[in-house]
Amino acid sequence: MSSREQELPFVPAELNRDVIGAEAVGVRGRISDPTPLPRYRDAAGEDVDFPPVDNGLDYLVSVVDGLERDEYGERPGPRKLKYAVLHLQAAAEVLLKARLEIEHWTLVTENITNKKVSREKFEKGEFTSITPEEAVRRIREIVGEEISKEEAAGLDKLTKRRNALQHYRLTTTYEEIESLTAEVLVFLMRFLHESLLPRLTPAEHDRIKDDLTYVTGGTIRIQRYVTERMEQIRPALKGKDECIVQCPRCAQDAVLVTGNGGHRAAEAAKCLFCRTTWTADALATDYVLYHLAGFFQDDVPPCPTCHRNRPVVRYVVRGTEMNAPRDSDRSPYDSVTFCFACARPAAEAPAAPAHPA
Repeated sequence: MSSREQELPFVPAELNRDVIGAEAVGVRGRISDPTPLPRYRDAAGEDVDFPPVDNGLDYLVSVVDGLERDEYGERPGPRKLKYAVLHLQAAAEVLLKARLEIEHWTLVTENITNKKVSREKFEKGEFTSITPEEAVRRIREIVGEEISKEEAAGLDKLTKRRNALQHYRLTTTYEEIESLTAEVLVFLMRFLHESLLPRLTPAEHDRIKDDLTYVTGGTIRIQRYVTERMEQIRPALKGKDECIVQCPRCAQDAVLVTGNGGHRAAEAAKCLFCRTTWTADALATDYVLYHLAGFFQDDVPPCPTCHRNRPVVRYVVRGTEMNAPRDSDRSPYDSVTFCFACARPAAEAPAAPAHPA
């Protein structure tokens, strides 16, 4: 690891989120320091305590470790793939049932009308649980949340592969496992962010944040996952090149800058790949820190529209430049001075005096 990578700080704590360390290389950036380590669970003598969401994320920690290529670029072997399948199916089942428990604990039990079912036995784990297929049905039809036919089919296929491994044998190709695990990982990350995380308490969020950050970083290093996820978000990015920049967190060209009400807006920009959100000022700070390393930003003029200079950054490369045809007057080496609060280029010419940043 270079001295630059060792010294690179995380985004300041006041931004209230964890990020993946990245080192600036030109204007494009790259991931250099992977992620914070997952929550340490193996201290000698500690009690076993895995609540449902913690449990599911802990399985996913194992999954991303198993699917990642090694330092030489070699893909994982059969044993790692075996446990990736087993643990990914376990993660899916636990997280689906965690959502049902949030709705009502009886939805996790097989026969709700059975007189032997009680909350006390449920808390002890002394009950017959529903199948993964039934969990999907109840989430759709009772909770009322969407799981597409394609997502349900992927979960069902994964369950069948897990059953073959658990009870007898499994013979298949690396490519089939790579494709299936990436498909289910994409679903689970969506499910986590849309169905589970918004319903957790602050204490629960704090307990899982390191594991969640680690898993998010791990998925970025699984190329098939990146391909699947980028294909999924492509329609939302289409036609918006002028407001798309590279993410300081995951290094994908997937941050959609909307401004959404100016510099005070809580979600002025969002990475559609890793789902990180920023205020305009926070994204400007991140972009300079991770893509430009503070390069020539001391005397940036204020934006002529919002009259502030804090959300303005020089040398921003947008989708317009990244995806420019070879015969056009723009190229991936071009850049603009961009205001993240107004979601548009800011003129370099002097404008009205800046408000205090």
